[in-house]
Amino acid sequence: MTTKKIMLFSIVGFLLMAMVMGATFYFATQQRGEQQTAVKPMKTYTYSIGEMYANVKDSRKILKVNIEVETINEKLKETFDEKRPKMTNSILELLRNKTEEELSGEKGQKALRQQVLKSIKQVIPSDEIMDVFFVEFIVQ
Repeated sequence: MTTKKIMLFSIVGFLLMAMVMGATFYFATQQRGEQQTAVKPMKTYTYSIGEMYANVKDSRKILKVNIEVETINEKLKETFDEKRPKMTNSILELLRNKTEEELSGEKGQKALRQQVLKSIKQVIPSDEIMDVFFVEFIVQ
């Protein structure tokens, strides 16, 4: 091969390699940018149901809970205010039927949170109610 052909093939090879590397870099950064915009955190609001006291079933103990409801719609707070007596009654009925064993441990509290959430969603059917949190949880 002559020197001219070697130079021509070297330049063509370098240009092809540069194009492949450039395309790879472009698509890698483009894909990462799409992922970053997709993980946008959702704005949430909380509504305090407040403190509740209930007798523990088949026990002399009392349960004290302070419950917060998380929602993604701030206007839903007005509905919570309107339906508060019905929500409170539904939650208290649920709490009064729990034994010490059902309330103990992390597993028991997680299960109760899900049951309280379900109870609230029965009173206020909405997909915008996200979660329920126990700010206080005392069995005494």
